Amino acid sequence: MVLRHTLTVTPVGELTLVAEDEALVGVYFEHDSDSTIDTGIWVSPADSVLSEAADQLHAYFSGALTEFSINYSLPNSTFSSRVWRELETIPYGHTTTYGDIARALRKPGAARAVGSAVGRNPLSIIVPCHRVIGADGTITGYAGGLDRKRYLLQLEYRQLSIRNGQTNDSLDIFSL
Repeated sequence: MVLRHTLTVTPVGELTLVAEDEALVGVYFEHDSDSTIDTGIWVSPADSVLSEAADQLHAYFSGALTEFSINYSLPNSTFSSRVWRELETIPYGHTTTYGDIARALRKPGAARAVGSAVGRNPLSIIVPCHRVIGADGTITGYAGGLDRKRYLLQLEYRQLSIRNGQTNDSLDIFSL
């Protein structure tokens, strides 16, 4: 199986999209150190999987998409894969904590292990690790950097507010 890569430009910078067979397997920010970026071949955005991923990401950033439907594949590494599957349940425009995820997985003392797994999520944005915040409500670690995490949370919050008939898009609830 050969990995295929392409780049797409978004409001949070250039993203590297990685596909294998008919599934998306990676979404990485600029300067990400994941080794899968260094293997495989670079292709044009016309690749069907990568093109669909780019289209859905652009729809997400424009506010037209709240749930991704792209076919993707996550590594099956027991605890981490359980954490990533739990991330998929966090609704658009909402947040949860590392501790809440640990409790949902019936591992109440595993908040740090959850944080470690969240930090290794290979499908940034698609599997919404940006929706996980600290127990005290603060914006905490993110592979793409805290500014990008804050941007993604504000984008979702504003879009959700607009959908709910609220028009105060200047509200900055994530200024911490």
